Amino acid sequence: MRKIVTLLMLVMLLSLALGAVFAQDDNMNSDEATMENVHLLSAYFGLDNSLPRLINRVCRRGAGLDGMPVIFSHPVDQGTLEPEDFAVITESGVINTPRCATLAPATDVGEMRTVLLIGEFGNADDDPPVQVEIVDEILSGSGDPGAPAAPDGEAALNFMGSTVDVTPLSAGPFLVDAGIVPEADWVLDVEGQQQQGSGCPSDGLVQIVRVKWAGGVTKPGNEEVDDLEREQYQVTLIDADGEEIVVTPFALADLDDGDNNHMLCLDIEGEPVSVTFAEGYLTDPNEDTLNPETTVEIKNN
Repeated sequence: MRKIVTLLMLVMLLSLALGAVFAQDDNMNSDEATMENVHLLSAYFGLDNSLPRLINRVCRRGAGLDGMPVIFSHPVDQGTLEPEDFAVITESGVINTPRCATLAPATDVGEMRTVLLIGEFGNADDDPPVQVEIVDEILSGSGDPGAPAAPDGEAALNFMGSTVDVTPLSAGPFLVDAGIVPEADWVLDVEGQQQQGSGCPSDGLVQIVRVKWAGGVTKPGNEEVDDLEREQYQVTLIDADGEEIVVTPFALADLDDGDNNHMLCLDIEGEPVSVTFAEGYLTDPNEDTLNPETTVEIKNN
């Protein structure tokens, strides 16, 4: 009888040990999945020693330095954002720390994903920046500049350890990300201003898609986009019959605030799946190269 009890105890202990191992594996898999979802989408060497005087409003002595927009996969909690969180590594291996890191000007509700790094990051001709790494804690936020904590019921995600290669100065701007804008975040029938992009017309509006460029974009000559550029956007949707249709937005919004976002105002039902923009219409602030043809998938974010 004593042998049977001992055997049963051994079986129970073995079951508990195996359960702990499997639980640990599940936690590791969960952590790995989270890490895969939290990442940097792009880093764009936008300006080399040529940020304008206007930048001094958000970064003391920033004029004349380099500018590099870095796009995150999730909104950033600005309370956890510090310049020392970033390492910008040059081709020769030099590690530079930004002077400033700011979410401005991409601070409308639902944006808060593009961090502008300001500092000395290398020279385009002989030692350009090639990689950005998050070396300290930056947490995800809600996407609402008035409520930087993570959304209700969600734990904040940590970007520490994320890396991304830097797009060189000579490259033209390209689409990085696109998402469906929740109706609660719609901005309608307002003109753009420094702290707020313009809104979609409410008349005829059915849905809105937000796109993010690698950096701020304008027409050549630093003029804001208009109907010519609107007509270069093509949005692919799946209609109620499961058929693909391609449409052009009836209006563009999130204009006149100087950020890297556009709102595509759509007057048609369907599930948006991708956005394409034609080659040769937009430049970044360096104005060295026009955009390539660029396509991005649409997410429900």
